[in-house]
Amino acid sequence: MDIKAKRFNILTCCAAGNGCCQLVMMKVKRVFAKLGLKCNVEANTASVGKALATKYDVVYCSQSLEPQFAEAKKKGAYIIALKNIMSEAEIEEKTRAYLDSMQDA
Repeated sequence: MDIKAKRFNILTCCAAGNGCCQLVMMKVKRVFAKLGLKCNVEANTASVGKALATKYDVVYCSQSLEPQFAEAKKKGAYIIALKNIMSEAEIEEKTRAYLDSMQDA
């Protein structure tokens, strides 16, 4: 797959949907821009996000919210659980691992 030509659809989730996930959304956009990749990023609550997760290429959330996405994972959703949601370095590291897994598939 040519990831440079792809436009990634991304969801960021937090408990309330209007705080942390907005910050993660900005950091995800920066990471994708740094990597030269195109993306659409939306933010929402975890309770809504778990129902929508399979409609996105990847979902970012905190490790504490990851269990809420168990069913979506079983249906093929790719979930990136963050230990430190404020760490752009962690977002970049886990995004690179996700992209590597796409190229290996």
